[in-house]
Amino acid sequence: MRDARQVFQTIAVFALAGIGISLYALLLKQGVADGTACTIGESFDCDVVNQSSYSSIMGIPVSLLGILGYAFMGAAAVLLLFKPHDRGMLRFLLLAATGGLLFSFYLTSIEAFILYTWCILCLTSQALILSIFFMSLSLWRKSRSTAPSGE
Repeated sequence: MRDARQVFQTIAVFALAGIGISLYALLLKQGVADGTACTIGESFDCDVVNQSSYSSIMGIPVSLLGILGYAFMGAAAVLLLFKPHDRGMLRFLLLAATGGLLFSFYLTSIEAFILYTWCILCLTSQALILSIFFMSLSLWRKSRSTAPSGE
């Protein structure tokens, strides 16, 4: 179980990093932060992505959804540190990571096929959610192999 605790800790740290990246993207969208560090020529420009019509859903900034998603995953990972055998919480973590990953793939496809511009913050967030997904999946598979029969 010590290995699982280290994975939960890593997920919590990655979720915290995701919150930070999403918060910075939200500040960029709101015009509070400067995005020059995210602009590397025409192909990499966070402002183009972050100010596009695809950066909000029904008026809610995608970056705010990222903050909330990462907060839920981080909270689940912290709770699992204290109750590592809570399969319901582990299921929630895996489902949240799966949803986040699918949404991230959707957003990345918009960057690739519609905007033709990449956002470094978005790509970093995608790497984080991909990592959280695979760590969660690994923990889920391990928990299923060690679960008593009938679960």
